[in-house]
Amino acid sequence: MNRGLLSCLLLAVVVALGVFAEVTFMQFPRSLRMGLWTVRQQAGDDPRWADPAWDDSTWKSGTTVQAGTGPVWLRFRFKLPEQREAWTAGGAVAATAPQPVEPPLDGFYLAAVYPFELYWDGNYVGGSGKVGRSRETEGAGPLDNLIALPPHLTTPGEHVVAMRLSTYRYNFPADSFEILPSLVNLAEFRYREGRRPLFPLVGAAAAFLTALISLVLRGVVERSRPLLLCSLLSAALAAFYGLIAFRWLYNAPFDWFYPRLLTITVLMTAVAVLFPLLLLDAFAVPRKRLVLLVLAPLLVLAWILSPIYEWKVHGLCRGMLVVSLGIAAWAVWHRKAGALGVAIGVLVSLFLVQSNRRDFLSPQFLGTFSVLVIYVFGTVSLQGRETWQRMMEATVTAARLESELLKKSLQPHFLLNTLTVLSEVVERDPPAAMRLIDDLGHTFRALSHMTGEKLVTLGQELELCRAHLRVLSTRTGRPGSLIVEQADDALKVPPAIFLTLVENGLTHQAPPPDGREFRLSWSKSGSTERFRFHSPGAVRERPDGVTGGTGLRYVRARLEECFPGQWSLQHGPAPGGWQTDIELRRKE
Repeated sequence: MNRGLLSCLLLAVVVALGVFAEVTFMQFPRSLRMGLWTVRQQAGDDPRWADPAWDDSTWKSGTTVQAGTGPVWLRFRFKLPEQREAWTAGGAVAATAPQPVEPPLDGFYLAAVYPFELYWDGNYVGGSGKVGRSRETEGAGPLDNLIALPPHLTTPGEHVVAMRLSTYRYNFPADSFEILPSLVNLAEFRYREGRRPLFPLVGAAAAFLTALISLVLRGVVERSRPLLLCSLLSAALAAFYGLIAFRWLYNAPFDWFYPRLLTITVLMTAVAVLFPLLLLDAFAVPRKRLVLLVLAPLLVLAWILSPIYEWKVHGLCRGMLVVSLGIAAWAVWHRKAGALGVAIGVLVSLFLVQSNRRDFLSPQFLGTFSVLVIYVFGTVSLQGRETWQRMMEATVTAARLESELLKKSLQPHFLLNTLTVLSEVVERDPPAAMRLIDDLGHTFRALSHMTGEKLVTLGQELELCRAHLRVLSTRTGRPGSLIVEQADDALKVPPAIFLTLVENGLTHQAPPPDGREFRLSWSKSGSTERFRFHSPGAVRERPDGVTGGTGLRYVRARLEECFPGQWSLQHGPAPGGWQTDIELRRKE
């Protein structure tokens, strides 16, 4: 069974388990919400306004309250039915025959970002914080408030709930907000709320472990950028789901609510950037900046289009998944390893986000997205292992070929021919003989110093090539030189790769009558560097013969050892000789 099919089955199981968990544990309990309530409000402060008989007909209607004011009174009127009827989560009454007796609505729930006092039919039943006449006198209370109502107060018939509040510590950017209380059954509500942190905690734990393992692998196995991105992404996800679970683990003061939501949104923004970046690196997608330019406006729109932070998170997640789906589709088209599983996971996650604006908190989305991140982590880890194996193989190959090249450079006839020429030059031109000795000594010293080195500077490599050409020019009587255009001598390159290309040209190409002039040029675009080496003279052998030689195998092995999977080599005939193009994609 291939990995794509296995990932499909795994994601299907996760979604099924999430749906089961949603239906079993996360259903909203029966409640009487604002849809059936008559609400009036009045600025000011009078204790008589708690009396259910008070005439509030002249008060303003509505549940929207201005920030930075107080005290303010709100009065809610509603009717509890004689027979327990089926109340839906939206507050609508079933238009059928009376249902069997259901658990009573014996609790008052309010997520309050302000202090308040609550009166039920004129009786004080609870509150939160301290209602004040200024910010200094106002005191913050807990965000989530569940007040138990005595049975004798929840009898069938009409009831009046009066609420006294102030809003000086309201710290959201908006200048007004809506008050949305509800009547609930205490047992059902506590059962549901007690399980709310379960799935975010599972996601936080899984993301934290993935972040830790990615970091360890990057330190021990390979210092690759995809592993670093995977670690950062998983850490951001762990913090994201940890902050979601925090609300149900600790009932913090209400003035923590806005900083918490803002931090959650910032973390999702980080996730929305890191996840596409991870896919771009894992699948070696070209034109990364173009993809990020598409992502950026989607994230900006998610921040500015809605004042509700839950919707901002939804928009950020949707923009991330849309761009990630495009990246995964490209990877599938180019048959990248693991791309099919990622594409399926992104598609399922996008469907879940689109189907409901709260789905990023649901077990289905949490499970699916967590498995998706873990799957991408597995893909990156497998790619890292394969890269490590290729690098080790390339190291062994490069060492063997380096030995062969050294033996070729030190072979007896090379030394004998050079010494014969030297004896002739000593007699007719002693200064030239001294230069030849210096060049020969420099060549062998440079070769010995480079032995075992993984990277050397371009300046060292070019000096070796020029010294070698000067020795051969003196020995053969044919001038040879190396012209370099726009290259930084401090660049790091594998040792003896350009010397090998010079040797290939000397061995496999006929010398031009006016001497050999090798040319090397360098250019850079982003993190990609390109070297172009031109060797003059007609090729003596077929291109196949040149391609299969020890020299080019050494160059390829060295490039793979130093830049695993981040290089390319192209070569072929060019006007006046043979051209070799080397492209390096250096890690930032």
